[in-house]
Amino acid sequence: MAAPFRTAMEAAQAAQTVQSSEDRTHAALAHILGAIVGLMTAGVLFPVAAPTLVLVINSSRNPFVLFHVNQAAWFQALLSAIQVVSAIVFFVLYFVTCGVGVILLVPLVPVFLVGWMLSVLFPAYLAYQAYNGQWAMYPYLGKWVLDQESPLVVD
Repeated sequence: MAAPFRTAMEAAQAAQTVQSSEDRTHAALAHILGAIVGLMTAGVLFPVAAPTLVLVINSSRNPFVLFHVNQAAWFQALLSAIQVVSAIVFFVLYFVTCGVGVILLVPLVPVFLVGWMLSVLFPAYLAYQAYNGQWAMYPYLGKWVLDQESPLVVD
């Protein structure tokens, strides 16, 4: 079975299909909602559900929108997993060393800040690209979502 998003993208690009304004808006919302909810909830679990809200709003089930919803959901799931693992490492390090081990994490603060900024700026950039009707992708993750035979979020 061929990957449905790759097939849809190649067909749309070959036919030079222009996405409707509504579909472009919904594709952009999938990325923006994930980023906003991620900021509001410290990125744990709820951001994965935020892009799927777009499917409640969108009635067309356009592959372009579904691709962006799946991509945003997987990106938010990945960020949530990273944040949960980071929190576990922090608390284990804190309790095992009675707080002294947290000093080891101080050099990582800039890394966390850059990651936090990218978790907002990158979805915003992809939302802009999606609003312009492009099949824009996150590095590595977008290609992986494009090649999936069974998407995370389906009709």
